[in-house]
Amino acid sequence: MGVFLQTALFPGCEESAARAAVETAAKNPAFQIDLKTCRYAQNFEGTQVLMEGDCLGFATLAKALAGLSENPVMLLYIYDGDFWGYDFYGGKEEDHFRTRPDAFGPVGPREKQRLSGNPAALSGWLPTWDMEMMRRYLVHWSDLDEEELEETACPGDQFLYGDCWQMTDFMARLGFPWAFDQVREAPPLRPSHPKLREILERELPSVSKEAPAAGQALLDKLPTALSYDYIRRLLEEDGVREFGFLEKTPPEIVEEVKQHRWTVNLPEMNPLCQRLAVLAAFCTFWLRGNIAWGFLDYATYEPRYGNFPKPTDVYVLRARAALADYSKRHRAWRDLERLIELDPDNRALYEAESKRWMDMERAREPNMSQYHDRIMREYAEEKRREEEKEARRLQLILEKRRKKKT
Repeated sequence: MGVFLQTALFPGCEESAARAAVETAAKNPAFQIDLKTCRYAQNFEGTQVLMEGDCLGFATLAKALAGLSENPVMLLYIYDGDFWGYDFYGGKEEDHFRTRPDAFGPVGPREKQRLSGNPAALSGWLPTWDMEMMRRYLVHWSDLDEEELEETACPGDQFLYGDCWQMTDFMARLGFPWAFDQVREAPPLRPSHPKLREILERELPSVSKEAPAAGQALLDKLPTALSYDYIRRLLEEDGVREFGFLEKTPPEIVEEVKQHRWTVNLPEMNPLCQRLAVLAAFCTFWLRGNIAWGFLDYATYEPRYGNFPKPTDVYVLRARAALADYSKRHRAWRDLERLIELDPDNRALYEAESKRWMDMERAREPNMSQYHDRIMREYAEEKRREEEKEARRLQLILEKRRKKKT
């Protein structure tokens, strides 16, 4: 038996609302939704829900989810690994498509037309206006010859016509790249990300919703090196412009920056590497909501190094202070002190951030003291056991020697 699954796209919908709609629909025994196997993912375009299982809901479920969520819903499905299709409901608009319209038996011209898909019905509801691009996917496979079945709908796609997993290429073009771990009998599905040019043109917010709450005040109230305008200016700088980063995706940019750093002696002191580190930090923040590789650590000289010039870029310093974790609180303090020197108009905000770090450290002191006491007790107990063990060993040796003498 091939794979059966359905995935619902809720454009412009928060995960909580999509989850509530699915959980309510699951109460209808006709849909046979196993909530334990449902998986949710939210990105900048909305929420997608993966529902695995042999029982597919088709148009009935799509309409129910749209009504329950009060949101447009596209329910895409793969049937027995043979073909894919979708049912869409958005207000008064509805649309239906199946790559094999006659999969369940002969159909007449009217039914075949109904299952042909209508980009005009989708445009405006989903985050794309490119109807010509959508038409390249909305093709009945039986209308293609053998050579056409060896092609992809769009350059860069992973799957050919005739492959049910072409559905995931279509989803990515609609703004919903496949967001789940491997599913049963699925080929390796590579993630799809927009190019940096698309992110900056549309000002697409971070994929991750896990922006650090600790330094959120700096990110919300002041422009930082993670802002779109700053990155646009950075890309026009000499040295950075030559890399052609606009036509690359965030993961590609992060990898290229890492590789370039390996080619430079002392990259932390190299001005170009420092600027590339800011761009890599932006891409990482966009992907994950944090600076997983610590690129901002390399973006400017730290004030404590007397032999290096003190940093002057307030945008980078704000980003570093906002994204510092507790282990780097002392660096955050130095950055905030430098910001007070460079940007006295926002002194109150920087001082509030410094106080937050101080309060956090004080709050942790009792816990650290308890932790230290516990470690010392365990160390003393372990030392006592070792001493007792050594004493027993020496006693046995002495007893053996006495026996030999006698």
